[in-house]
Amino acid sequence: MRHQRTVLCFLALALLGGGVAYWWLTNDPPVAGDGLARDRPPTHPVELEVDQTRRRLLGVWQDHYRGKRTMTLNDDGTGTMLVELSGVQATLFAPQLRFDMRWSLDGKVLRKRTVSGEPSDKVNLILNTMGNTAEDTILELTDDRLLLLDQDGKTKYDWKRIGPGKRLKD
Repeated sequence: MRHQRTVLCFLALALLGGGVAYWWLTNDPPVAGDGLARDRPPTHPVELEVDQTRRRLLGVWQDHYRGKRTMTLNDDGTGTMLVELSGVQATLFAPQLRFDMRWSLDGKVLRKRTVSGEPSDKVNLILNTMGNTAEDTILELTDDRLLLLDQDGKTKYDWKRIGPGKRLKD
């Protein structure tokens, strides 16, 4: 009887160990470069700089490129862009559009990918026309300013950090 319990315990431990090994081997590893995956704290000077840049990007930014835009970048790699339109653009699309996105940082390149938005039909029309990704190079990043260069190499987006309830003047 004692021998049977020992064998059963051994089999149970072997099955448990096998299950853990199977999970470890088949589980998807974190995706490198998504701005979220980090299996160790940054130690290399370049990693430290990217980590500091990433932390400085967090928060709420506003600019006036083709309407008033308010971009929120969250620590978990999600974000939103609220676009307030007027005139003909508001008539064609909507007075207000919300784009839900995922963002990451690759060196000095801020990558944004829109995953959804509201009103969905208008957002999808824009995404089908212009694409759902943007890669902008950070030219300047201070506590109050984020200057980005579009991937076209010409267009610059000058974002100002805003606080709760604080909005840029129209």
